[in-house]
Amino acid sequence: MVADVVFPQSSENQPERIRLTHFRNLSELESGVYWPQLQPYFMKPQFRRLTYRLTGRVPNGREQEQVLSTRGASGLGVLDVAYVKDRYSTAMSIGDPGLPDYCLTSVSQGALAYVAPGARRDGDSDRTTGLIYRGLPGTRLSATDDHVRMAIWIPAPSLKERLAALLGEPGKDDIVFDPFIDWESGPGQGIRRLIWLLAEELASPNSFAANDMACRSFTDLLLYTLLRSQPNNYSMQLARPGQCPVPRIIRRAEEYIQARAGQPIALHEVADAAGCSVRSLQLGFRQFRDMTPAAAIRKARLEAVQRILVFGECGRTVTDIAYQYGFTNPGRFAGLYKRMFGVSPSNDLRRNPFRRPG
Repeated sequence: MVADVVFPQSSENQPERIRLTHFRNLSELESGVYWPQLQPYFMKPQFRRLTYRLTGRVPNGREQEQVLSTRGASGLGVLDVAYVKDRYSTAMSIGDPGLPDYCLTSVSQGALAYVAPGARRDGDSDRTTGLIYRGLPGTRLSATDDHVRMAIWIPAPSLKERLAALLGEPGKDDIVFDPFIDWESGPGQGIRRLIWLLAEELASPNSFAANDMACRSFTDLLLYTLLRSQPNNYSMQLARPGQCPVPRIIRRAEEYIQARAGQPIALHEVADAAGCSVRSLQLGFRQFRDMTPAAAIRKARLEAVQRILVFGECGRTVTDIAYQYGFTNPGRFAGLYKRMFGVSPSNDLRRNPFRRPG
């Protein structure tokens, strides 16, 4: 089942970081996305090149009686985030000379037809299919009646910077993604979870959006995930061995865990040290390490025990050493150790050349 991205539906008591407005006037709606009500978001001059046109027919005399469209705007660091809810079908077009940014779109109601000059393929985005495209001139999105979507605009330089980090050198060509994302696939689910997290954080009164380090960490996680998960013209290069560095939040978290393997570690402490939220930490480890943060802590502790058993100068028992690192059940510890290293902890201790007789 595909869950929906949820944005606030009312301008009353809306979160501080989201601007929400309702349009009843057709001419105002069709004037573009440079609407004053959404300040301070979407104020870059390039967004003037986006134009909207109502293509569905409004019943006579009802234009001023009902909300034609609800628009929301927010931002997280370099990311511009839009929320669109249209009562009647609309078309969005990008005029010359286009936008340099990429747009990651998640449709939660209705459908969105995508057509762009030179695109790998045209097609529809809906609740099961995401969309990522670049703001090339001539691009057109056509939405059905009763349509809802969330759009995240990503600056091209930010994507290129992460690509260069993955490749070890700048990419020679612009990044071209396959435009359609299967939300039900493994890679698609990873991207979708990050979109959900972004929507939740922007709507939260305790959002990490106020923390610059957390914003950069989340942006890292989202952009690296896009580059590695969504097919693009660099996918073959990125699949080569040695081409998969991990986001900084994971490296910082692992350094923190390894330095404190013998101490109590709370998940929120790891997240604080990494500069991200607990949810971002969980998603990052799932995406880039295929494990939970708790499993990473257990792994670091098992490795610390192994170093003592194999190389340490000690006269202690396996049980004593394991207990030092939080393993209070000897039988369970022995099973975990053997599954990880292929040998029992007692065998490793017996082979230790530095072991002192107990």
